[in-house]
Amino acid sequence: MTLGYKELRHNPQYTMPLMEDGEFLSRELDLTRPGMEEVARLVAAGDTEGARGAYLQFIADGPARRYYFDVKDVARLSGYACAHHAQSGEARLTVREADRIAEGDIPLFKGRRAVFPDGAYDWNSWLFDSSQYQLHLTRFKYISHLSRAYCLTGDEKYAACFNQIMNHFLEDNPTPLDDAFRVQHCTWEPLTVGVRMFTLSESFITFFPSPSFTSEVKMKLIKSFQQHARYVRRYHATHGNHACMQLRGLIQVALLLPELKEASGWLAYGLREFPGYIRQNVYEDGVQFEASPNYHLVVMRDLFELVPLLKRLDIPAPGYNEVLEQMYVVLMHLLTPDGRLPLFGDTDLHVKEELREVMSLGAALFGRSDFKYLGYSELPFGLLWRLGPDAAGEYGRLTAAPPADTQACFPVGGYLMTRGDWGNNAMYMAMRAGVGIAGHAHSDALSVIVHANGRELLADSGMGLFEWNKERKYAVSTRAHNTVVVDGQDQHVRSLHWNTPPTAACKIWDVRHGGPYDYWFASHYGYTRYDDPVIHSRKVLFVKNRYWLIVDLFEAKEQHRYDSYFHLPRGEAVCEWEKRQIRTSFADGNVLLVFPQQGGGEWNDGRGGTGRWAREELAAESGLLFRQGQYHPNPVVKRSMTALGNAVSETVVLPYGAAAVPHLEISRLPVLLDGRPLAPYEATGLRIAGDGWQDEICLYHRNVNVEAYLDHTGNPVSDALLPQPERIGVLELAGSGAHHEDVWVKSHPSGTTAS
Repeated sequence: MTLGYKELRHNPQYTMPLMEDGEFLSRELDLTRPGMEEVARLVAAGDTEGARGAYLQFIADGPARRYYFDVKDVARLSGYACAHHAQSGEARLTVREADRIAEGDIPLFKGRRAVFPDGAYDWNSWLFDSSQYQLHLTRFKYISHLSRAYCLTGDEKYAACFNQIMNHFLEDNPTPLDDAFRVQHCTWEPLTVGVRMFTLSESFITFFPSPSFTSEVKMKLIKSFQQHARYVRRYHATHGNHACMQLRGLIQVALLLPELKEASGWLAYGLREFPGYIRQNVYEDGVQFEASPNYHLVVMRDLFELVPLLKRLDIPAPGYNEVLEQMYVVLMHLLTPDGRLPLFGDTDLHVKEELREVMSLGAALFGRSDFKYLGYSELPFGLLWRLGPDAAGEYGRLTAAPPADTQACFPVGGYLMTRGDWGNNAMYMAMRAGVGIAGHAHSDALSVIVHANGRELLADSGMGLFEWNKERKYAVSTRAHNTVVVDGQDQHVRSLHWNTPPTAACKIWDVRHGGPYDYWFASHYGYTRYDDPVIHSRKVLFVKNRYWLIVDLFEAKEQHRYDSYFHLPRGEAVCEWEKRQIRTSFADGNVLLVFPQQGGGEWNDGRGGTGRWAREELAAESGLLFRQGQYHPNPVVKRSMTALGNAVSETVVLPYGAAAVPHLEISRLPVLLDGRPLAPYEATGLRIAGDGWQDEICLYHRNVNVEAYLDHTGNPVSDALLPQPERIGVLELAGSGAHHEDVWVKSHPSGTTAS
């Protein structure tokens, strides 16, 4: 059996106790700091108890500004919270949660809770089916429920509970002497240590005036903050979101306790290093590099928590606002019509109210009406503790207005989003087409997520739990996403679970919006590792507020198997394979997937490109969705096609409401270029007809050389070196007239033809 922190935490060979108060006061405080004269005098006189009291009084009413609010501001903050928020839903929820925590019933994450009767806390045992729950228990995100309920009610039981929890935790979890537990999922792994430094700060300040927060425990927490800061300064990560959270914690402790001798050094180091880690994490288009909207939000949070704090304390933060505002723009477009994050990469369902609060904070920080449109009409209760009562009036005067654009492309981070409008029931699609860094990214290049009528209709697998088991391996795989698997292999081959190479290289070739349709065209190069390289490209045409047409293109020379996956939400799926379609069967929002018959036969495009469609099969199988801590089976459509050389497949995604299944007819139309019939891979010609409408669509596929993105060594080339799209000759679609456009859509009432 491997011994870890749980077993060794009280062994003096591995951990150290908190310093005695006398030693701490004399050695660790800058007693020359203005206002500390009485502390210095009592320390010199050997009066430890008196010095401790003088030091705590210095924190309570001294001149230093330490936090978003100081100890002397708590009374005003409490009064405002009671007068303006006591009856709000968020405040009531906070009090309910605080009552449960006071009884030993603690919320963890993903809906799970841990119960510790009579204060018998167990901080180091495995909870449920993942080590993540124990980590969240010791990160103390939930502890702010106690301090905010205290402000709302004045009930000392919340302060007494905080005092009890802190005393128990600090006695039971001494600091490691070195890095023995640095890579272990445990109470003292550096990320959890960094997180504690900012989750505990609010309660430390809020409860400071309470008689139930004893001097003894205050000193223990102060000394522990010092040990936390030393540990993070020594062992913080050098990559990814961990580094940002740890340095944010270091900065916040340095500001919280500026009289510590080491605080100025920690602050200088944190302020110097933090911007570099933000630049490392955030691409120039504002997308966080781990290909996960969740971790985009995590790194955003480090910025939007620090920016108002540094502003209050008059500390310059050059460049932070520009990066943060652009990250907000990304988040704004990512949000689905029901106010959640799309579940790309390691992303799970977020509480919608929390995301609205985040957008409200963005509106307050940047004065943006579009951010407020996705937030609250009045300053929410949760932001009172970051912006203070004085911000409420200015926020209330800010007008909310829907964002101007319904489509967005972030080409470096690799997110594309389109929607019919900014309403809650709008049609919405998002696609991944960028490189993801490290273990939170999935093998999901060109995967799409669809929402309409207030429901997720094409689903992503979600994040899974982080144990490296078969469920987690499925969740990160290509087949768990709405994209294509080539020859049974993932696009991206992992090495270790977390220390893994970047995901497949991607290139977004074209994005168009405005008018009756939006259009995307992107490729990924994950399968160019094969002896016979395969390039998968995907074109998406959104015929506004009707349907999406997805066209998958494959460039290869030899025979390959292409398995296209479409993941439906949990529930019944109705297959009608004779019609080449499948649909959901909900009482409200639904989706119909239709797979047009392939052209078949052999083709030669006259430029060396050939293809032969061999066989195709449609089937339904069971997948696995992860939602709020649980795995659930779901129906999955698998379209398998074997083809020699270049290949193409199309899918129509038609959302509809609770009414009868819509009538949809799809027929292929011949496409000619300068009088020459084009092969299926060269152009897609379709007539798609529904109730009262008919669209004729021509997509030409050979004017962009997608192979040119990689040079002879397999590395991507710069945009400046890419060849320009070829000039297109005269295209004709089944007698619908000549044109020179690679995307051509004509809509008209059913029963008529385009002129």
